[in-house]
Amino acid sequence: MVWPDRFISVRRSRLVVLALLLGLVLTGLSTAIQAASDGNEDARDAFAKAQEHRTRGDVRSARIELMNAIKADPQWIDARVLQAEILLKLFDGIGAEAELERAFDLGLEVTEVRHLYGHALQLQGKWDQAKEQLFANDIPVQHQAYAARIVGRVAVQTGDDALATRAFDQAISQDPANADLWVDVARFRAGSGDQAGAIAAVDEAVKLEPNNIRALQYRGELIRFQFGLAAALPWFERALQIDPNDVSLLTEYAATLGDMGRMTDMLIVARKIISLDGRNPRAFFMQAVLAARAGEYGLARTLMQKTEGRLDDVPAALLVQGIIEYGETNYNSAVDKFRRLVSLQPNNRQAQNLLARSLYLADDPEGTIEVLKRQANSSGADPYALWQAGRALEAMDMQARSVDMLNRAARHDIGGKTAFVPKTPIGVLRAEAERAPDNAIAVIPYIRALYHSGDFAAAFSQAKRLQRGNPGASDAHLLVADTAIALDDYDEALDALAIARRIRFSEPVMLRIVEALRAKGAMQESGQVLAEYLNYNPSNIAGLRWMAYEHLETENWGIASRILESLRKRIGDNDALIMAGLSQAYTGLGQTEKAVSAGRIAYSVQPSSPVVSHLYGLALLADGSRDKDAHDLIKKAVTMVPQNATYRRSLAQASAALKQ
Repeated sequence: MVWPDRFISVRRSRLVVLALLLGLVLTGLSTAIQAASDGNEDARDAFAKAQEHRTRGDVRSARIELMNAIKADPQWIDARVLQAEILLKLFDGIGAEAELERAFDLGLEVTEVRHLYGHALQLQGKWDQAKEQLFANDIPVQHQAYAARIVGRVAVQTGDDALATRAFDQAISQDPANADLWVDVARFRAGSGDQAGAIAAVDEAVKLEPNNIRALQYRGELIRFQFGLAAALPWFERALQIDPNDVSLLTEYAATLGDMGRMTDMLIVARKIISLDGRNPRAFFMQAVLAARAGEYGLARTLMQKTEGRLDDVPAALLVQGIIEYGETNYNSAVDKFRRLVSLQPNNRQAQNLLARSLYLADDPEGTIEVLKRQANSSGADPYALWQAGRALEAMDMQARSVDMLNRAARHDIGGKTAFVPKTPIGVLRAEAERAPDNAIAVIPYIRALYHSGDFAAAFSQAKRLQRGNPGASDAHLLVADTAIALDDYDEALDALAIARRIRFSEPVMLRIVEALRAKGAMQESGQVLAEYLNYNPSNIAGLRWMAYEHLETENWGIASRILESLRKRIGDNDALIMAGLSQAYTGLGQTEKAVSAGRIAYSVQPSSPVVSHLYGLALLADGSRDKDAHDLIKKAVTMVPQNATYRRSLAQASAALKQ
């Protein structure tokens, strides 16, 4: 291995070994010195059992047998080195380093295990020390690919993509049939935005070693990212058949169950994780999520405290901590949590909305406006964000601007996400894009700026160029779709979305496909896309919302009401569109009392909405008890949107009812 000389290891001198050299084979390891012990009979029996467990992929059982071997003969180097390898597979860098240090004290030369020693240091985040071992020029040839793979990991973790590329390329050239290597390559490619390349790499890992736990787990993670939650479960379950006690695997499995809404199943798995690893922060976090969802904020807080701060910089944990504070009406504390979340994810609209709401309830409407300014200044803004901004402006006695904002919210523009308003002048962004035309980090802000300025043709041209240079990146295809939709070129948009869908069938991809198909009048195809997406993501709110709307359009009132009621249970009564949809569904079912009740709630939330006014009016009209109110509400909708033919027909019907 050829690495920079400055990384050649300098390790303290070891005891002089006064023994003859002998060869010792241990999973490809040969020592150049005589071990302190050759292993007694009990140790060798336990060692053999450990190797059998390891071959089957049961590393936890292998670890227990090696503990027995070491207890039977503490002076046997082979057992300690194999135990270090097992601990590395269990992500225990500290334990692996301790076993290797003990082996060194027994006489093992560090040269023979630099690859393992560097790996142990890498797991502990000791990047420079790991490099000292892994860049040494005395690593045996048979271990150089392993060392290069761990160098790749260090490079990824320290943000050195160029070094990671060189290291992984070298490892592949030396050991192309190593499944663990291909998993690491897949993770690197995914982190670099090359989702298609990541999928190809992990598929290669599974092909090389079908029972490799890490390969199956990461294939499940990518499938979850690519298609959705339900699609990932078979991969996790297949891996759990091999090793039902793998904590990393169990953690991903439990998280997926939780995201699917299978909370009881998630809780069972989380408890198993804690039985295996009593300090596992993600297991306690998942239980905290369940408690918070049930409104048990005190219990949720206690469970979060058991994570011992190890997740405090994780966005999902900050979200839950903020929700706990919000739920207990500690709005200033909630602001602190949500503000940190927004700083980590500045384009996360949900986080912005939560922060804005917390600021408003903490009597800081100016802060609310500051948080929502970027959203409010863009077309296609979240109606809830606009509603919040309107209420904040109202609290600041800015009535005219408040009415304008609330009127925008009432239009319910819930389609595809629009590019955020850029802060940097477009001229600066253009110069940066021209200097690095194939660099997505430089080009995407320029495309967004062009889009926001209304120059859709130029934005489309830039997006197509970026797409050609980054065929494995889903976002590149989404940008083409967004700019094509802005140009009313739905066929081009659907072509780009078809590619993005193969890479990752995400919520943004689904929403754009639905939008493009509906714009073309392909309602049946739109419904098929929604059904497929919900098959993989059965709890997705956006997908369920659109599915309910499609059933309302086709007058499948019963199905629509069931979907909307399930959403109501999860979201509450403060979503005007869900409550208005329920009013329409119950009107269609002839359940006018329920229809009027739902319509009343929707109108109390958003009285300036023509949609809400119209559907509440229809519910009252169907009930027959308040024809005048029904007429006034429908007339209000017509006044706000006079070109709407449906509203005008409803008004004629209401007028006729008044004359009877």
